[in-house]
Amino acid sequence: MNALFDGLVDDAAVFPPGNASVPDAVRRHREHRSAWYAPMIGPLVVPDTELAQVSRAASSTTDEPIEVSVVITGGAGGLVALARRDLPGIAVRGAEIALRDLDDLAGNAERVVAAAQELDPDEVMVFVELPFRHGWVAAIEVVEGAGLNGKIRTGGLEPDAYPTADQLAQQLSELIEADLPFKATAGLHRGWPNRVTNERGETLHQHGFVTLLMAVEALVDGAGAAAAADLLRLDDPGRIFAALQGWDDATVTRVRRRFRSFGCCGVTDPIDDLVTLGLLAAPEGTS
Repeated sequence: MNALFDGLVDDAAVFPPGNASVPDAVRRHREHRSAWYAPMIGPLVVPDTELAQVSRAASSTTDEPIEVSVVITGGAGGLVALARRDLPGIAVRGAEIALRDLDDLAGNAERVVAAAQELDPDEVMVFVELPFRHGWVAAIEVVEGAGLNGKIRTGGLEPDAYPTADQLAQQLSELIEADLPFKATAGLHRGWPNRVTNERGETLHQHGFVTLLMAVEALVDGAGAAAAADLLRLDDPGRIFAALQGWDDATVTRVRRRFRSFGCCGVTDPIDDLVTLGLLAAPEGTS
């Protein structure tokens, strides 16, 4: 298994558009964690409102705890509440919280940082979702200074939830400039840019997770945002394969130190594209 993809895909099966029930998500997550591609799969991402149900589902199937990353649905106090919960069958490995005070992102970030001190940093990685609007650079500085991680939204259920390649490249450039590790969420299912249709027949221009890796590598290596945007637009599997084949261990380490993971409601979609690209190979006799 290529180290570039270790723990890259967080299992967000319960979130749209997958919308799996908690029992189904827990069962399938255990299946993913025992499959040949298990090293690629990160924790099960669940909202804090469903933790008790996740605990029941996880405890009823095996004594082995299930690793979860918890999305805080309220404010910073949700991090404090999470630190005080102890539910059987669950091992909390991540906490994800969005900044909601759009008029004072830095101040909101400071409140999140204060609350995050309740969590053990050796056990739980905290990801702070940073809206791309006025004040976000100041918020990045607060999050980075506290040793937390960023989170950016790369899509959603609506066309306008997707940043353009230029916008996403600018976000990535500023994250790399600040040396803030981050995860991505929403809209990353395929290795390269693609188009899908939502329930209302609207076209969604999705980004690719492999081309996002390539853009991060270019920025770390000193490229500008325009060059990164060109890579985000790349939809030639042959060129993508050739580029990643040239990455050595040091390059992989530099990229993954910044781009930690992305959430996906259908974790086998990224696996399938990596196999198609020739970057992963399933063991003989598996599918």
